[in-house]
Amino acid sequence: MTYSTVIYEKEDGLAIITFNRPERRNALNPQLTSEIDAALTDAENDKDIYAVILTGGPKAFISGTDMDFLLGDGQALTPQRMYAISVPTQAIYRHLAGYRKPTIAAIAGFALGGGLELALCCDFRIAAEKTKLGTPEIKLGIFPGAGGTQRLTRMIGMTKAKELVLTGDPILAEEALTLGMLNRVVPVDCLMDEAKAFAKKFKNCPTFAVEMAKAVMERGMNMGLTEALEVERLGFAMLYSTHDQSEGLKAFLEKRPPRFQGK
Repeated sequence: MTYSTVIYEKEDGLAIITFNRPERRNALNPQLTSEIDAALTDAENDKDIYAVILTGGPKAFISGTDMDFLLGDGQALTPQRMYAISVPTQAIYRHLAGYRKPTIAAIAGFALGGGLELALCCDFRIAAEKTKLGTPEIKLGIFPGAGGTQRLTRMIGMTKAKELVLTGDPILAEEALTLGMLNRVVPVDCLMDEAKAFAKKFKNCPTFAVEMAKAVMERGMNMGLTEALEVERLGFAMLYSTHDQSEGLKAFLEKRPPRFQGK
């Protein structure tokens, strides 16, 4: 596929999706969200890809929704229109949240509104120093509509999530790290190197076991503890039917690195 609003690159088994609307600080419009989803699908279906990095470069991750897209055609912002817009957007975000391979958001500059919501769907988030993160929608008379009220609350707790959502004020990466929103904060010049080094942790992992662990953790978050533990037990037992489990145990006993095959 030919992309115009993202740059899709492969680097030694690592997929890098770079948002490419610098003139709009990578603001979201239907073309950008659609191309992000298409690039994710390409990487997911490529057996040589073990992890994905999403980034907007050193100046802006995603600054929010492109208001020119919403207002430029003169159409009224009716509930019906906004509902129609949100359906495919949330589907794309759910795709990323349930992605089979590890995903890392490499964030710099701004991650606001839909940009922060997209980053929250990734497994890991690494941000450059002084990056601003927030949900400013309340200042437009609305609230986050692509998972921000739900994923953010589950991640950092109700008290701080309410502060971010209800005031619309951004926070810096350094505070976001203390809240558990981020895994790392690094100088901007080191951002991509750090993200790539982090991604390489998964290069030789048992891919099916990683996929299963991701699925069990994501689904368990929305279950009661008893039901979630049962899902964990079933997934744990199922992995004992895999080649990689046998190989992992054999390698341990033989005191050598395992040679996982993802099956």
